[in-house]
Amino acid sequence: MDFEIPESVESIRKDIREFISKEIIPLEKFYNYELGRMPEDVNQKARVKVKAAGFWTPHLSKSEGGLGLDQLGTCIIFSEIGRSPIAPYMFNCDAPDEGNMHLLALAATEKQKELILHPLCRGEIRTGFAMTEPSPGAGSDPTSLQTNAEKVGDKYILNGRKWYCTGANGAKYLIVMAKVNGSFRKTTMFLVPTEAKGYTMVREIELMGSHGPGGHCELNFENVEVPEDMVLGRVAEGFRLSQERLGPARLTHCMRWTGMARRALSIAREYAKERQVFSAKIAEHQGIQWMFAECATAIEMGFLLTLKAGWLLQNGKDARQETSMAKWKVSEALCNTIDTAIQICGGKGYSRDLPLELFYRDARAARIADGPSEVHKMVIGRNYLSQKWDI
Repeated sequence: MDFEIPESVESIRKDIREFISKEIIPLEKFYNYELGRMPEDVNQKARVKVKAAGFWTPHLSKSEGGLGLDQLGTCIIFSEIGRSPIAPYMFNCDAPDEGNMHLLALAATEKQKELILHPLCRGEIRTGFAMTEPSPGAGSDPTSLQTNAEKVGDKYILNGRKWYCTGANGAKYLIVMAKVNGSFRKTTMFLVPTEAKGYTMVREIELMGSHGPGGHCELNFENVEVPEDMVLGRVAEGFRLSQERLGPARLTHCMRWTGMARRALSIAREYAKERQVFSAKIAEHQGIQWMFAECATAIEMGFLLTLKAGWLLQNGKDARQETSMAKWKVSEALCNTIDTAIQICGGKGYSRDLPLELFYRDARAARIADGPSEVHKMVIGRNYLSQKWDI
């Protein structure tokens, strides 16, 4: 078993780390707290620099303009990009577009790729992934799906309501999950242009953390016509394709969260080495050292779980159990680490003099999005008890 990072990946990692430190982190001062996002002109200038540096869409193949990394290489590079919450969008590898690129590359027709995938890879458009619905619709339980598409001639008539569709405000296209003719077994993905008649972006949901480009939106589809050639994949392949997308997407979340947790802890370390109380630097107090030890160990454990899941995917193996483990443990480590970092930094950590309070608000969604911790624990436990998976 070789834990050494390949030289080619390590070189890219170091270069991206330096770029993030010099070019991206200094831009965080422009974050608009009132709007919950970065000014778009700052984003676009940064994107030009990322392209010029050769780091654009690092997760894609070289033929699509990326770095041609394998799954493990992507894990390592994304953990560096994740050190700044504003960086993934600037590198064109943020959710949901990164996952949508993967899905479109896998299932789209050549016409669909020309229409959506290629402009998306170039950063000319944004997309959304519309699966989650308000109660009583689909959330953690996909069998509650309410949105439906009725086949009429050579098109589908789409009706339903979605929410928490990240990036929908300003997106050019949406990937929409819907039943077909009322049948859950025929759940299908549809490619819907946001200029379609009957589609409404109802609102950006006000929430605890950042909105990011395009927000987290509630959507309404009322008799939206979708041509047959805008079905993604085939009819009834919706849930199979969703798993093809969500497994790797959960890991990319884990990678970015690992980077944020590492940075939060490093901010606390710098503070602890300078702040003096009771005639000593607080880093010299055993109680503080234990806090660092617990967080550092949790971050490393989560990262290793993520790498194992990535290795399994890279080698064509079933990684669902390990992906659930990684998603659960990394999200918990992220939230606990940022909370601990704020505690160590005291009043300064609670203020906007440091980015920790923003990290804290953004991180809370990690234990809910892409499956809450409780659902992942339930799945892990069931698989172990049924012996579908064993230690």
